[in-house]
Amino acid sequence: MGSYSSSFPTAVVSLFRRVAFCEYTSGARSSIAPITHFAVGTSGVDSDGDPVMPSETQTDVINRVGLYPVTVSCPLTPRTTARYTGEIPDADLAGARINEAALIDSEGNAHQFINFYSKGKDAGVSMAFEFDDIF
Repeated sequence: MGSYSSSFPTAVVSLFRRVAFCEYTSGARSSIAPITHFAVGTSGVDSDGDPVMPSETQTDVINRVGLYPVTVSCPLTPRTTARYTGEIPDADLAGARINEAALIDSEGNAHQFINFYSKGKDAGVSMAFEFDDIF
């Protein structure tokens, strides 16, 4: 299982999310759509295979190869942490080298990006992910 948090060295909160939270706390927006999915991609590393820092202005992972539902656990201890768990099913993405992910809301907006070392996806084996969102 990949386990990542918003404090991971190559994680970034999207500009969309920063603006949405600012508008929400100022009363200019009445709600923020919930996180419902995670997207995965294959373009989160440089030519040496090292993770690159995503940009806060991205609107999706660079090379999306899948989109999967998440289960949300909130609040965790500390009470300012939400955990999103999801899985790439065993029949999906055989042979893919997953190295980028994003949390996606119910309206399709990306809220957070994370790039990491490539993880090979084997045929017939599911791949679980866990993301901690620390507020």
